Amino acid sequence: MRYLFLSIVALFFISCSNKTPENVSERVNQLIAEDNYTQALDILTNTDPQQSDADIPKLKEKTYLNYGLYLEYRGPEDSTMRDRMTSALEQYIEVLKLNPDNQKARKEIQQIMGIYQTMPDKSPGEDIVAELNKLGFDY
Repeated sequence: MRYLFLSIVALFFISCSNKTPENVSERVNQLIAEDNYTQALDILTNTDPQQSDADIPKLKEKTYLNYGLYLEYRGPEDSTMRDRMTSALEQYIEVLKLNPDNQKARKEIQQIMGIYQTMPDKSPGEDIVAELNKLGFDY
């Protein structure tokens, strides 16, 4: 009986323990592949970097970048192009907050803003433009 009790307690502790870094990285990569970016970001936000060897900032950068690309090129069918582009810009801004040298995010921002500049009556919004200006863009 004692052996059974100890086995159950051990199993409980194993099942409730934090995910290993490999599991966090694997799970986030799986969610990215499935276009489940908000779930991936939730996992990354709730993972304690002190208890994980996973490179959380790098995984966040990757997730935000892929989320932006998804929104820009394939996004939800029930959203407008303006909403998708604005949301993509928000994701690219998050990428650059983590890594100001991310050239892919910079190129995508330039592409989207170049399109906005051809339409004088359209803008992604003052808050987006202000964030871009803080990151060194001039719009």
